[in-house]
Amino acid sequence: VVSQVAVNLEKPVDREKICPLLLRVFCANGRHNPISDYMRGGVPANELQMYTWMDCTLRELTSLIKEVNPDARRRGTTFDFAIVAPDRMNNRYTIRDIGNTMNGQRGVDDGKSLSMCKFEIGDFIDVAITMPGVGPGPVRRYGSFGGPMRRNGDDFDRERRRFSPTRDRY
Repeated sequence: VVSQVAVNLEKPVDREKICPLLLRVFCANGRHNPISDYMRGGVPANELQMYTWMDCTLRELTSLIKEVNPDARRRGTTFDFAIVAPDRMNNRYTIRDIGNTMNGQRGVDDGKSLSMCKFEIGDFIDVAITMPGVGPGPVRRYGSFGGPMRRNGDDFDRERRRFSPTRDRY
């Protein structure tokens, strides 16, 4: 029998004995910062610097961000976290989503620590802050212009998994 409950095998950090690391966090409203902002030694202008430990959770990061950003304190505000890390094969950075938290609501990612997310010293944290009532555009379930998916005037028949001529339907 395999348990589907995740067990935290991570050892807690003794914050009295272990020196904290400098964590560089970059926040943006409604979206992540463009990856191009991190190229050629540059970073986005909206930087927060905080000292923390590898066992710091996303919920702890959320509360630290809220201390310096009063607008982010509203109930329902979403914090979407990503790690920006150097790509070891190329001379560029990659961005990897690691989880999200929401003010006033507990979530599955609240207890994720930096070490659980494979954070390495030297990486950056990029946070997209989305206020309540503001969100991404609607999910597209149709073709690129809002209508059903078509090819050369034919409709896509999902049951038969092929395109069928439109004229046969009428």
